[in-house]
Amino acid sequence: MRTWAPRGPLLLALAVSAVLLASVLLTVRTVGRARDGAARGLASGFSVAGREQLRRPERLDAAELQAFLDEQADEGLRYVATIDADGRVLAEAGTAHGRTTTPGLHAVGDRVRVVERPVAGGRRRPGDGGGRRAVAMVFEFEPLVANQLAADARWLFVAAIAASLVVVALAVWVGRGLRQRERLQVELERGKRLAALGEMSAVLAHELRNPLTSLKGHAQLLEEVLDAGPARTKAGRVVAESERLETLANDLLDFVKTGAVHRAACDPAALVRDAATEAGDGRVDVDATAAPARWDLDAARLRQALVNVMRNAVQASPDGARVDVTVATERDRLVIRVRDRGAGVPAGDEAAIFEPFHTRRVKGVGLGLAIARRVVELHGGTIEAGNHAEGGAEFRLTLPRSAA
Repeated sequence: MRTWAPRGPLLLALAVSAVLLASVLLTVRTVGRARDGAARGLASGFSVAGREQLRRPERLDAAELQAFLDEQADEGLRYVATIDADGRVLAEAGTAHGRTTTPGLHAVGDRVRVVERPVAGGRRRPGDGGGRRAVAMVFEFEPLVANQLAADARWLFVAAIAASLVVVALAVWVGRGLRQRERLQVELERGKRLAALGEMSAVLAHELRNPLTSLKGHAQLLEEVLDAGPARTKAGRVVAESERLETLANDLLDFVKTGAVHRAACDPAALVRDAATEAGDGRVDVDATAAPARWDLDAARLRQALVNVMRNAVQASPDGARVDVTVATERDRLVIRVRDRGAGVPAGDEAAIFEPFHTRRVKGVGLGLAIARRVVELHGGTIEAGNHAEGGAEFRLTLPRSAA
């Protein structure tokens, strides 16, 4: 059963990353508002300084504006000009990025352009027809401190994203390690249980076989000499039960059998058909059109596993229902599918049905699928159980070309 432990680091990392990014986003927004405020403050400062030092804007020339620009350059001023009510430049100094003459503050790239409202100045120049004219001051400046804060905030945001990705990646790595350790612990516990079970089963099967052989033999002799009637029926029942116990003892010995498989090139289609003949009682349909011609397998051991799986499928299917078996290759692996027409695998039992002695039937002790899994794993493959989309259970045996 899977636990939440492997997911804990990832969930914690996601939570920390979310808090970190939210905090940085809030900081960026705060810096943005501070930049706007700083820009307005600088604009007000330049306007005040301009009014104090440049008292007659309608009479200013480029040299006077350049002197004012040089004096305020360290504060970020990059352009200063005077314009008339029609937006025509009367005098200017520095380089402008913007061209708008609408009164107010305007963002111009990394600068801020301030256009004051035109106010009536002195008399017009000779030839202008006399009278007073409206003149406005234009300032263009860089909010240096605010821009630096904004740049730092952007870098902080990028660093926060990078840190979040690193934290999540580390959490994924730790989670994988925990899942692997969890799987190893499960396998270790399973190995211990199987070892203890194997030792007990071997002893039990060995001690049962000799008495069972004697019991069955005498029961068969008794059945032969008795006349038809209740006594002969009871003797036949003893024979049948002895055979069932003998099968159980053989299954136990098969289950605890150890040792490496002995691979040899064989015809997988023929192997599957032989297993279907033994287990299917004529109810198993084999499709081997996509099967490879040869595959390295321990034919005897794998045939035993296939018989167990197919027999399980036949028993799960209603009387007369067919069992479908396909043999093919997928990504350089031999894949054998066995589909029955039964009720399917109960939810949550997909892995448990391969455990020893796990069964929902009245007859049988639940060793067939456990033996099948053992044989497939000795081949370096996997066996999985699930439900077919059109009903019934489907078992998938995947076998590599050779042991890893």
